[in-house]
Amino acid sequence: MKPSSCVLCASLLLLGPCPAQQGSTPRCHNSTVAEFAPGLAPRAEAFLATLVKSVKAGDKARIAGMVQYPLSVYTGRGHRLIRNGSEFVAAYGQLFTLGVQKAVLEQVPECLFANYQGVMIGHGEVWFEEQRDGSMKIKTINVP
Repeated sequence: MKPSSCVLCASLLLLGPCPAQQGSTPRCHNSTVAEFAPGLAPRAEAFLATLVKSVKAGDKARIAGMVQYPLSVYTGRGHRLIRNGSEFVAAYGQLFTLGVQKAVLEQVPECLFANYQGVMIGHGEVWFEEQRDGSMKIKTINVP
């Protein structure tokens, strides 16, 4: 892991090497997906990796394919549903705001939070869950 991709390490760069680079386990603030559902952790981390790559590339269509429809979106102005991939792509800038993108890009895979509602990225900006076919899909976006 590069220091720039580790938020903790980036802020502590002057204090020494990144713990993630030393092979240590990151400090997570919540119960992790590995603790909640150990078998789900590898798939959740792989889903996050694909989402991060897609966000970095600005690949709206690929991200639209990672969504469970209808998608629930919560903003300061209320709740709305995104019904399909075309609607998602058209609204992408309102959904994957800089705040949501930052949450995705800064999420430490080993610190993904999980509970009965699914797997959470950041402070709840994105929630995803396993589908019946074993795939993972985004089910909720909370736009800060």
